[in-house]
Amino acid sequence: MDFEPGPPSETPTEPPAKRRGPGRPRDPEVEKRLKRAALEVLAQHGMSGLTLEKICDKAGAPRATFYRRWATPMQAVGEAFNEAFLFETLPDTGDVVSDLVALGQAMVDLYNDPVVGPCMSFLIAESRVRPELFQNGQEDFQRRRAYNRQVVERAIARGEIPADTDADLIIDALSGLALNNQATRRPLTPQMMEFVVRRLLSL
Repeated sequence: MDFEPGPPSETPTEPPAKRRGPGRPRDPEVEKRLKRAALEVLAQHGMSGLTLEKICDKAGAPRATFYRRWATPMQAVGEAFNEAFLFETLPDTGDVVSDLVALGQAMVDLYNDPVVGPCMSFLIAESRVRPELFQNGQEDFQRRRAYNRQVVERAIARGEIPADTDADLIIDALSGLALNNQATRRPLTPQMMEFVVRRLLSL
């Protein structure tokens, strides 16, 4: 299962819209509390401790309110986790190196978030043994990847880098750097990130 920081279209220009189901209008503040609580419970207690009771207690919301939104705690976690990885805007300075360094740093910051980081570790491990739970996660990943590719695709359109530049490889490398930094705590400076970006772009 891939984790990385959105809509499936040929030229996505904005973060993918959140999926909404039928039913009464939702209170955005209650929903926000529940999703944050789902991530915090997972980060603190792991998969075995991810329970509806803990989520609702932490959010200060009744179980009926939760069930109007999601059928299971994992559904709430999946939605909250996906939203955490959606960047509202992408760097667009007109310089692909600066933009990719900024995107890479944003990934590093997100992977090292004290709640999102542990959640990612638990979800990666769980996806290995229960892949059926993560089908929607794969779809979400493809949407996010299409969105993030814009940083490279814009540079190709400007003629700044060759048309055959592998955008997915570059985003994979940045995500890998961020994941390695989270796992090892090895320092990763902007200068080091720029060095890698330039090598990837052969600049």
